[in-house]
Amino acid sequence: MLPARARMQPTIVLLLLCALVAGPVRADTITLPDLYAATVPVAGTGDRAQQAAFREALGDVLVRITGRRDAPQLGGLAPLVADAARLVVSYRRAAGNQLAVSFDGRAIENAIDAAGLPFWGAERPVVLVWLAVDRGGGQAAVLTATSPGEERQRVAQAAVRRGLPLVWPNPGEDASTAARRLGAEGVLTGRAGPGTSAARPVEWSFRGAGTLAEATGVLETGPELAADRYAALMASSTAGRRSEELVTVTGIDSLEAFVGVERAMGRLPLVRGVALIEVAPEAATFRLQIRGEPQALVAALQRDGRLRLVDSSRMLFAYSP
Repeated sequence: MLPARARMQPTIVLLLLCALVAGPVRADTITLPDLYAATVPVAGTGDRAQQAAFREALGDVLVRITGRRDAPQLGGLAPLVADAARLVVSYRRAAGNQLAVSFDGRAIENAIDAAGLPFWGAERPVVLVWLAVDRGGGQAAVLTATSPGEERQRVAQAAVRRGLPLVWPNPGEDASTAARRLGAEGVLTGRAGPGTSAARPVEWSFRGAGTLAEATGVLETGPELAADRYAALMASSTAGRRSEELVTVTGIDSLEAFVGVERAMGRLPLVRGVALIEVAPEAATFRLQIRGEPQALVAALQRDGRLRLVDSSRMLFAYSP
């Protein structure tokens, strides 16, 4: 009789083949569909108002993909913003005197590379917001996905600008339960004091990607805090070179191991995308899209601690959970 480990292999290979068809399993991240698009207010219908909206929209896109709030003012990108209309691919009027604008992503990436700035790709961690708002009289309400009012809208708008996917709890649900149910990587906890929405003080605490950060400010401060922390970890500063590398990992003897390896690769700051291209008993080969040098990829994979380099010339690693 074959050992249990050997008998399990056909099942594991079948599951990995299913993953090959279905795509990567990333419960705690999503891929932003509109990385190079933004919707901004437009004051009027004339050309001057439209040009100003183009500049504001491009500024929002640059903040989102560099992870830097000052990106539109930086010397390498300010001329790009000044001539934003040149990069517009399409635009349309939206409800509420808004203008939805899409830009040339390749041209923007080239400008970021030329400026030597970091790049934060479309794969973004999901963040749960648990925000308790003081309603007066000793009463506090935790905002949910269906809560009306300006508070949730302001938090959501700030998150959209930074490219931060948010999820909200159900009524009566605690933060840890909601985070598990919704597959959130991080949790952003806020306590808003009394006052009007515009002036309401909020104490924020963010826990995610192995970090803890706190800030006191307004409703928009929370998403800014979380985005800043993630960008510091996930935006690649090796933006000058883009390439594809094939990485083979042995020791993958379960679907859990496969998911662990795929997630570990996908979270590396210089990795733009991960695709499974070949499976074999106890091994899998991935195609990684990276921004940076192959040597940097090797070093980053080894820092994970679970991937041991076997042969750098073949990008061969051994997985040990």
